[in-house]
Amino acid sequence: MPTLVNWRIASIAEILPRVVSEEHKMNVFDSRFYPKSNEPLEQVLMYFLTMVAMDHRLSRPGKPYEAIIDGERLRGADLLYRLGIEMYRNNPDFFSPEHLARVREDEVAKWLSVGDAKPVDIGLRTHLLNDLGQKIILVYSSNPKNIILLSRNYIRSLNGYGLADLLKVFKAYQDPVEKKIFLLVKFLVYRGLFNPIDKENLHVAVDNHLTRIALRTGVVELEYSLSEKAVRGSPISHDEDVLIRLAVREAYKAMSRLSSVDPLLIDDFMWYFGRSVCRYDEPRCSVCPFKSFCRAYETGVFVNEPFYYDTWYY
Repeated sequence: MPTLVNWRIASIAEILPRVVSEEHKMNVFDSRFYPKSNEPLEQVLMYFLTMVAMDHRLSRPGKPYEAIIDGERLRGADLLYRLGIEMYRNNPDFFSPEHLARVREDEVAKWLSVGDAKPVDIGLRTHLLNDLGQKIILVYSSNPKNIILLSRNYIRSLNGYGLADLLKVFKAYQDPVEKKIFLLVKFLVYRGLFNPIDKENLHVAVDNHLTRIALRTGVVELEYSLSEKAVRGSPISHDEDVLIRLAVREAYKAMSRLSSVDPLLIDDFMWYFGRSVCRYDEPRCSVCPFKSFCRAYETGVFVNEPFYYDTWYY
């Protein structure tokens, strides 16, 4: 079983208030990727519900999801959301529940493809969009605002009406570690559309970057068999993946409690840190604030995130 290494967690937590600032907060009003602040509420909610539903595994080894648009090289989620906002501006009805319920695979492929850049699982993404549209119509009376209203600003609720509970009706949001749920929560909180009463239930959205950082720094330690798979880049199972990412989520939650830094802001910082410093195959240890107690820096063994691609969770 993956275990938390408390002294390493505490060491990072001690530094976090000095390195994390509001400057790291995601700008969810950046019009290159997201709707402007004065857009109709229902359309904004449908945009974020749709885009987060597809925000998973955009690149594969040897097949990066990247392209140049308006002179800017974009990759991964940046490219996804740029294409999303272009569709939103040109045809906001594309994101309506009625259209998503019947959107075709060829439409999704045309939308998300730029030159050679194309997600490998267009069929799956189309299925997730169909499911999303159909259930907003059937369960939430075609109005995404009902999801927020029913939640009464709770993430979790004993009656099953917290936002996280309500989102799990959609296949795209059924990840047991809830990466997409908490990514959506972050968008909604930062946009002022959801104000969680039960902030103790906030978590980071565990993705590849946050997992890689947790394993390299050693805040999460894997048992020998899993550690060997991570070092070799061997495939892991669904259950092993879930166990690892749940441990990663709890490690960041502990950091948040010890440091008093908001988990959403930790999520923003670590995502940027994973892209710019603790990079896949090319870590920049010389500028890392955590290297004095980083397990990878101590041992010279820099694992990447475990090899598990058969997922629409993250």
